[in-house]
Amino acid sequence: MRSRLKFVVLPGWWFEVACVVGAAALLAWELGSGQRLPELVPLTLFGALLLASENTPILFPSATAVSPGFMTVMAAIAAFDHGGAVLGASIVGIAGGLSVDLIRKGRHTTVLFNCAQYLVASAAAAAVYESLGGLGRAWAFGGSVVVFAAINVGAVLPQVALNYRERPRQVWRDMRPALPNYFAFGLLGVLVGVLYREIGAVALPLLIIPAVITRKVFASFLELQEAHDATVKVFIKAIEAKDRYTAGHTERVAKYALYIGEELRLAARDLEHLRYAALLHDVGKLAVPRRILNKPGRLTEDEYAIVQRHNQVCVDILTRVDFMRSMVGTASDQHAYFATGASEREQSRLVQEAHIVAVADAFDAMTSTRSYRQALSQETAFRELHDKAGSQFNPRCVEALIRAIQKRGEHYGLGFEEGAVEFAVPPPVAGVGSAGLGDLVPRGVAT
Repeated sequence: MRSRLKFVVLPGWWFEVACVVGAAALLAWELGSGQRLPELVPLTLFGALLLASENTPILFPSATAVSPGFMTVMAAIAAFDHGGAVLGASIVGIAGGLSVDLIRKGRHTTVLFNCAQYLVASAAAAAVYESLGGLGRAWAFGGSVVVFAAINVGAVLPQVALNYRERPRQVWRDMRPALPNYFAFGLLGVLVGVLYREIGAVALPLLIIPAVITRKVFASFLELQEAHDATVKVFIKAIEAKDRYTAGHTERVAKYALYIGEELRLAARDLEHLRYAALLHDVGKLAVPRRILNKPGRLTEDEYAIVQRHNQVCVDILTRVDFMRSMVGTASDQHAYFATGASEREQSRLVQEAHIVAVADAFDAMTSTRSYRQALSQETAFRELHDKAGSQFNPRCVEALIRAIQKRGEHYGLGFEEGAVEFAVPPPVAGVGSAGLGDLVPRGVAT
């Protein structure tokens, strides 16, 4: 992995400079210690292969990039073996940071940082491979993979977090799924390196073909994810066209839901599913008339029945889209859908997801100005969540949301609303009401 930063002024430049200085000192020590340089032909071949693979990476949302370049590094280490493996790996590793795209854009400090962290990681992997060689090739391989991954992630994660002002946990969530690939790529790289020592450059296509296939697989995955995001955005745009409040509400609910999910340490894949479900939880309101959504007073029983039908509309919409089908239980409150074709573990995860969205939805409903009530203070919303924990809301989800918001020092609700929607009739100052709708008009009372 390496950074693909796009900033002109990088807040983390000092971290990059420190890494570059450290890598330069390491290379100077290697050259000064009299280490033998590998033969020029394999050095050039592996350097060129690494340069090519690192200039066709796949970019993740947090600006980390993944490529099969580590496979080339391990092939070079195995091919050099004890013939100058550490110095050779260091020189080959430098090629891993030479991004043509970044050079063209003048991102010279980022280029130097990428070269530096690749140099250090490659040298460390080679040193471990040599030192553990006496215990067997499996130990040498495993140790070198772990060391390379630790240095690579340990350098890229803080650099991206500093320069992009991303939370380290978000960057880690992007990087973590790619970690098992180090072992797969590394093993193939070692095999190719051993074959290179036996039969020469004829073995190199074994590096090129998997690299091309891997890139296509990653690209297809990200294209599918982008298609999912685009589909969700279409629904949000439709909601926004009908009711600006509901559109902003869904985005805030997704944010709060992720806060809870992160506090509960959900897996990256589960967090992504949770985000989609939270964004789509109000899609059924496309079928609710605007006059009812924005009614300043209490709802009549007939109006409430119309609103309740939005659950069935939600089901009808989501079940027609493959990747949305598993979100029906969370988005529609029709929990029977949790059991359809799902394992016991999957059912448990989806039920937890519904609990999370329910708490996030209620918190935003209370801390936002709605047609039937002005925003409540954050303290009032917290108190209401606490009071209903164990009955209406899942206690763990309630505590997780409050903890996440307090940890970030954020404030919502009365006096802290951003982008509040102005209603035709000023909303009244009222009680807490329900999480999603105004209270019902009592029977027999005219409206």
